Amino acid sequence: MLPDWPRALGLPIVSGVLKARPEDFVVEEVFEVEFSDDGEFDWLWIEKCGDNTEYVAKQLARLAGVKPRAVTYSGQKDRHAVTRQWFCVHLPGKHKPEWRVPENETWQILRQGRHRQKLRLGSHRYNRFILRLTALDGDLALLEARLPVIAQGFPNYFGEQRFGHGGGNIDACRQWFAGHLTPGRFDRGMYLSAARALIFNSVLAARVSSGHWNSGLDGDVFALRDSGSVFLANLDADTLLRLAEGDIHPSGPLYGKPGKLGPGAEVALLEEKVYGEFADLCAGLINNNLTMERRAMRVVPKNLQWQQLGNEAVSLAFSLPRGCFATALVRELINY
Repeated sequence: MLPDWPRALGLPIVSGVLKARPEDFVVEEVFEVEFSDDGEFDWLWIEKCGDNTEYVAKQLARLAGVKPRAVTYSGQKDRHAVTRQWFCVHLPGKHKPEWRVPENETWQILRQGRHRQKLRLGSHRYNRFILRLTALDGDLALLEARLPVIAQGFPNYFGEQRFGHGGGNIDACRQWFAGHLTPGRFDRGMYLSAARALIFNSVLAARVSSGHWNSGLDGDVFALRDSGSVFLANLDADTLLRLAEGDIHPSGPLYGKPGKLGPGAEVALLEEKVYGEFADLCAGLINNNLTMERRAMRVVPKNLQWQQLGNEAVSLAFSLPRGCFATALVRELINY
């Protein structure tokens, strides 16, 4: 069972339901592409509901008569939602196929094009979300009052979907690290990501509890807004101003072997304390040759909009950088 990590604004007064139906959770990649109309790659803009990204990729490989590794995508998308994302099929020396989705499938091709470039993991920068929160119980004015605060940033927790049902990915990861399980390539990546996410969330939870998740500490490694770039800086007037403006964020660890840039003493001590609570996961991540990376502990949503739909439902629309979870925003608004 996963912990209920602390919220920046405390436990919400309003309760409700997120994703009563898959149609209540819509996400699409924000990714502009201009096709060259030649080359070896077919790009397909696909809407799916009820299928995970890996499943659709395998079906595309089957339809094209290629191996699964010939199909790429920029990011994983939720199974229990309406999602729109790009897939890419490498077809060297092959005629461009006529893509026809079998009638029994629940995904469809909305757009396609031929391109010289391959779609690589992490190519898109943002995801756009449209959510409906339903069966709301409580004073919606209190919910609405939280929105301007959240628009300035919220804790960048990994969402529960990263950990599997009931934290099952963490349990499986521990079985693997203990030598009791031999996962396949896809599952290995999923378990390693879950282990790093658990450690990161635990560090972030400690910072939220102390009130320093968005204000910085001496020794912090800062992340540039919407960027993977990180740097060490003193907490001088310029750094504090950039923090207040949301230009930079304190960062937390994606655990692995020490990298070139590590935190200073105060932050290092805090993070080492958390590592001690997950010694088995840390050892397994080191044994799998992962190198320490950093992730912003705060995320600022773009174009956050809200609309009340009657007395018991609201809709939300916003964009987040790739790798950030809409559920981390929602948990600050309602107890779902």
